[in-house]
Amino acid sequence: MSEDDDGRKLPAIQNRLIGAAVEIDQDDPLEIVYQHSLFCQVVLPRSRPEGRVFERAYRNSSISLEAGKLWDGTRWIEQPLPAGPKPRLALCHLNSEAVKTRCPVVEVDRSARKFMERLGLNTDGGSTYNLFKREMKALAACRMTLGFGGKEHPVTVDAKPIRRFEAWLAHEKGQPTLWPGVIELSREYFDSLLEHAVPLDPRAVSALAHSAMALDAYSFLARRLYTLEKPVKVTWRQFHAQFGHEYNCNDPVKEFRKRFLPAVRAALTVYPSAKVEEVTGGLLLKPSLPPVHPESVAVSHGLADQVRARLPAPPPVKDLAPATVERFRKLYPRIDPHACKGDFDGWLEAKEPPRDYDRAFLGFARKWVKGKV
Repeated sequence: MSEDDDGRKLPAIQNRLIGAAVEIDQDDPLEIVYQHSLFCQVVLPRSRPEGRVFERAYRNSSISLEAGKLWDGTRWIEQPLPAGPKPRLALCHLNSEAVKTRCPVVEVDRSARKFMERLGLNTDGGSTYNLFKREMKALAACRMTLGFGGKEHPVTVDAKPIRRFEAWLAHEKGQPTLWPGVIELSREYFDSLLEHAVPLDPRAVSALAHSAMALDAYSFLARRLYTLEKPVKVTWRQFHAQFGHEYNCNDPVKEFRKRFLPAVRAALTVYPSAKVEEVTGGLLLKPSLPPVHPESVAVSHGLADQVRARLPAPPPVKDLAPATVERFRKLYPRIDPHACKGDFDGWLEAKEPPRDYDRAFLGFARKWVKGKV
């Protein structure tokens, strides 16, 4: 099965990406969706694995998924392993509802329809909605275990996100089927989610909903770039080890790069503040603003005043001392000191306020005037 399971043509996908990019660049999102930081680093299968167990290791960490069963009132029904874009969307939905309501219990049917409508996905009972329901059930049934640490101190953690799944029987095409009703997140997962939820722009998620790899790339960048303190190069081999489990040909890293790089480019299209540079052998990741500004997150939860209080205050605008202006004009005749001051004040917005404003201005001016004299 292909990971890009919606069957839409490439031009339609490109148009959707471009449209989302324009909208994201112009306005903040009206609503926000969330992914757990865990799933920004450890990925679910992108295509349906053979068998009922999926394991993936990266450095000193590993994930193990086991397909499970759901009780339909009379018998146990085997569920597949969650795979492709839909379980990622399902997790986003469950996380978002839990964060928004501050409650681990999610009423699936009504909220899922609204979620899919918000992402522009079909909810009229067609194949897209049925796939979403199937992956929601697969998620609810599967067992998830994480491993951390090396041989000296190995740790195993039960990370199953869903504790309880309530359903009712519906009939589709004359066949009884389990319809997701209520899902309760495990207490451990819910508490961890409230601490480690990564806000995502729903317009970006919608534009990337055709591709599990693009969703993985976007989620990874949303978490990683904001936490960087300095630029970091990640090689294609490292990316392959983390994301390329299904590539086992003669040159798996090269084959993986062919698929992963377009996914990264798609993610960057709808993450305009991301600073990522293609370099020899990999990507250079640079510290970047998150895809959703912290104050936008607060507005969606009615906490804007609290977040504004935590945001650093802009540096006060100061006037240059007359002696500083005179010195500037002696050093750099024919150049407007106030033009330099405007750029200096803009530069200071991302810096700590200097102890000596005028001295810092003259130091800035030495570099600023190069090419202007």
